[in-house]
Amino acid sequence: MAYNSGVQLAGLAGVIGGGIGAYLGYNQGLVTEGISPVQGALIMGAIGMVVGSAGAFILKSAMQFIIYVIMFALLAYIFRGQIEQLTGVNPVTALEVTLANFGIDVDLASD
Repeated sequence: MAYNSGVQLAGLAGVIGGGIGAYLGYNQGLVTEGISPVQGALIMGAIGMVVGSAGAFILKSAMQFIIYVIMFALLAYIFRGQIEQLTGVNPVTALEVTLANFGIDVDLASD
């Protein structure tokens, strides 16, 4: 159900993007030869509507993914002692080593 809540957000972003695109297309059509202002508004409005709604939908999906990553990281941090006992790997140390391999030096040790 929470996944469907983004439909209204994407629709609103599409309408706003379409309006902005139509405004820009109309003004561009005034100064461009071979394209009437109405054609420019229709073309740029349609592009703005699609880009606006798709961008909002993708951003919402990306934010949901980031929230799940944060929740997983929080659980791994809270239960790092138990995870180390079960697997033999400290998740905090594993993250530090992985980030160091990418050239990002962090110190998460709070023992």
